[in-house]
Amino acid sequence: RTVPIITVSGAHSGVGKTKVAEILLRALKGWSALKVTVTHREGKCPARKNCHTCDELKDDFSIIDNKRIIETKGKDTARLKEAGARKVLWLKARPRALGEGLRKVIPLFKRSKGLLIESNSALKYIKPDLAIFVKNRNSLLKPSAKEILNKIDLTVTL
Repeated sequence: RTVPIITVSGAHSGVGKTKVAEILLRALKGWSALKVTVTHREGKCPARKNCHTCDELKDDFSIIDNKRIIETKGKDTARLKEAGARKVLWLKARPRALGEGLRKVIPLFKRSKGLLIESNSALKYIKPDLAIFVKNRNSLLKPSAKEILNKIDLTVTL
């Protein structure tokens, strides 16, 4: 591995992962960020949102670096960039290809001082230097959160 890695994962969608990532990136000058989205079959959106993220994936994984997409106002990737991330990429992957996608994307950050990864599922494939878990007082854990609890170093309750 080329750079230090911090992961920010969370109990469920909307829990505050990006908020915690923004705070960290403001303090960690020269660090970059990777947003990871694991897609699901059409009609089975885990977030129950009509974002079409899952329908758009043509291959097993895609590394998005298009500035227009990354800097779309209000998107997590734009928030990470605005918080000071040197470089922001978005990895979208089918579950079976997440490991391969991570192996391809992480080396693209070798010129950064470190890498912050916003993802639950990435923890199945990498061992970060620090794994942060975000939850609320009354959070119900989604399945991907339950799977990674034994890998968490620090829990933040918002």
